[in-house]
Amino acid sequence: MSCKVFFSAIAVFWFVGMPTVGVSADTVVWTLESAIQRAKEIAPEMRAAEADVTTRQAELTQASSWPNPTIDLRADDRLGQEDGRGGTDMTQFALSQPLPLRRVARERAVAETRLAGAEEGRRLRRLELERAAAQAFHDLQRAQAKIDLARARLKETESYPGTGGGRDRLVRYLAPLERARLPILREEANQTVAAAEREREQALIAFRARLALPADAAAEVVPLAELPAPSTLEALERNLENHPLLIAARKEQEAAEANVAAAQSQRFADPALNLFRERDILGGDRRYVTGVGLSVQVPLWSTNPGVLDKAKAEALRARTEFELAHRELLTRLRRSHAELMRASAQAERVRANLLEPAQRLNDLTRRSFAAGETNVLTLIDAANSYFDAQARYVELVAQVQEAASELRLASGVSMLNSTMETAP
Repeated sequence: MSCKVFFSAIAVFWFVGMPTVGVSADTVVWTLESAIQRAKEIAPEMRAAEADVTTRQAELTQASSWPNPTIDLRADDRLGQEDGRGGTDMTQFALSQPLPLRRVARERAVAETRLAGAEEGRRLRRLELERAAAQAFHDLQRAQAKIDLARARLKETESYPGTGGGRDRLVRYLAPLERARLPILREEANQTVAAAEREREQALIAFRARLALPADAAAEVVPLAELPAPSTLEALERNLENHPLLIAARKEQEAAEANVAAAQSQRFADPALNLFRERDILGGDRRYVTGVGLSVQVPLWSTNPGVLDKAKAEALRARTEFELAHRELLTRLRRSHAELMRASAQAERVRANLLEPAQRLNDLTRRSFAAGETNVLTLIDAANSYFDAQARYVELVAQVQEAASELRLASGVSMLNSTMETAP
């Protein structure tokens, strides 16, 4: 089934078959794209993601830095005692510079990989936030559709003869059963409107909270509209390697493997280059002596094997987590695609086999009633069948919208940067 044909049917149903809630000049009408953009601009989740990237950037800066040198100064009275002059003099100046050699390069490689993973994590946060904003948007869309449908049903009920709002050209005799049923139908329609208004108010509260709107802000969402057809499952699976969740997991694996090499450099202290200048008595005179030395740790008692073993274990865990993430994401993608196809097919079937026949039956019954060929009960039954079909159709349309949002998240496709187009 073509999703494009299906959503075209939705558009016709919405704009022709149902009334819409009146929108004042001060009411902001939100589209899915504008709602998502607003949510990304104000969401604390994005600030947290930016903080993660900044943290990794700081770690990269730190990993690229050499350790600071150490300066030793020594003053004593040794020279004064040897030459009999007395007093205290500066006798030694020493500079020690650790040489990280391969360690800095290896730690920088780890930090660079983790920074790339944090950037992919930020992109994943955007997709998750987009999914949450779409959920609030579609909930308000569904609630808005329900209240329109409930008001249309109430208007239909009030037009029946004997309710004070009908314009029947014929003078009809209403049986006691018919006359007793009409007030019940009116009150049921009123209760349905009240329930729909309550549901819309709850959805509006959640929508305002998601977009950080004032509590009294008037907001409407656009009605259901046509969506482009999704890519085939095969195309989505081929592009799954570009999903930010998998890229972030792969970067974490690469960082863990690079950390094994860094751990080898961290097992022992860095060698240190020592430069010193001393003042001593040579041949009876005070003279300066300059020298250079190298300090190297001797792994005599401990070779620190735990650092390397820990790094290897973390690399194994990162590889396992990547495999698990790939498996879970692939399962989620297939489920989302199957749910979208199922909901679309079911909605198309309801439209073709239930909604359109019920609409034709309701139109025929109205004409028959106007001609005096049918009674009120037959008219009511036809109208109930039609409005029940509309209510079922609205629920299925909402399921399609939600499934499309879930598929975008599972496939790593952003609503703002790309669309799910049919693969060639």
